[in-house]
Amino acid sequence: MSLRNEPLDWQVEMNNAYIPIYHQGNLVGFFKQEYASEIISFLNDEEVFKKALKQACTDLIKKTGGDTNKVNYLIQRYIKSSERPKYGTRAIALLLRDRQKELDLSNQEFTKFCDTFKLSPTELNNIYAGEAFDDSLLAPLSRILGMAKERLLEVRYGSEKESNT
Repeated sequence: MSLRNEPLDWQVEMNNAYIPIYHQGNLVGFFKQEYASEIISFLNDEEVFKKALKQACTDLIKKTGGDTNKVNYLIQRYIKSSERPKYGTRAIALLLRDRQKELDLSNQEFTKFCDTFKLSPTELNNIYAGEAFDDSLLAPLSRILGMAKERLLEVRYGSEKESNT
């Protein structure tokens, strides 16, 4: 029994049951039972997708007469091109698409919405095409996206943390 009024540093809670999770016969951790099956399902699906991607890349290389030793290179290239960009014009274009969905606007309605903030349809289409844009568009983009201009600059150029890695 604690003589102080604050909780003890070490405690045990007998009501929470955790079950072990194994990967290829090795114990990797313990999870609450209600989460374990969903986590395992997700991880197994990921393994199936990795195997399918490897098989598809191998088949593609074989059909084109390429070097099958470059399968892993091709897999990494596909993965990289599928990832959501973290910075650059493409990242801003995705933020604009997200904003359009958030506002539940059609393409035409969103184009008009952007135009009211002084981002012309041509400029919007250029951003969607991944073209560099003028600094004068930072203020309208900031208002459209509802984010600070400084944060928008971080997305445009990448943050210090990302550029150092």
